Amino acid sequence: MDTLTLGTQRLSLKEKKELEIKCGNRLNWTDGGHWMGNGKAPNCFIREKLRSKSAHTINFLTDDAATKWNLEWEKTIRQGGYVASAILGVAVSFVTLGAFTGPVVGMLSNILQGEFLANVPYPRMARGWSYEIIFEYDFSWSPHPYFGRALTQRITGISRDHLGNEFGRHISNKKYALDQLPDGLGRFLASTPPKNTSSVYK
Repeated sequence: MDTLTLGTQRLSLKEKKELEIKCGNRLNWTDGGHWMGNGKAPNCFIREKLRSKSAHTINFLTDDAATKWNLEWEKTIRQGGYVASAILGVAVSFVTLGAFTGPVVGMLSNILQGEFLANVPYPRMARGWSYEIIFEYDFSWSPHPYFGRALTQRITGISRDHLGNEFGRHISNKKYALDQLPDGLGRFLASTPPKNTSSVYK
């Protein structure tokens, strides 16, 4: 059977769930892979793939702002702790509002904590510098139980000096099975239109 890419097909979340159940229930299929369930055989070979990329740049216009950022990082690292669920919270607030909500250092530390524990320096800032955060999402879904249903998150942090030259880069990759996430969240993150925003750290 041919593999189809979703896009022209309009399937509701309910219909997709029903397809997953039909395609994943071994009682509906013979050992040879032929349909023996009720009604017409479903197309279990369709696939849906989505990708999105957005970015936000934080600018440091004063010495006070840079110092505050650096001190907050040092405090956060001393306190330790890693909350994986907070990573998705950062992404949801950003793609929904185009900005970060809450203490930005605390949220970013949850994303990049693994690298810092591996003795990679945190993104220290100075007056005139900037820090860019890039969110990239790859979403894949299929009702076929062996095709995989996952959301891959890649978050990149880039430090730039007052001339705009890059001098530091940290990358965090995380893959989620869709059944680990609230219904529709992975598709929502990966289908959000791209956006590039900026703010001034105070």
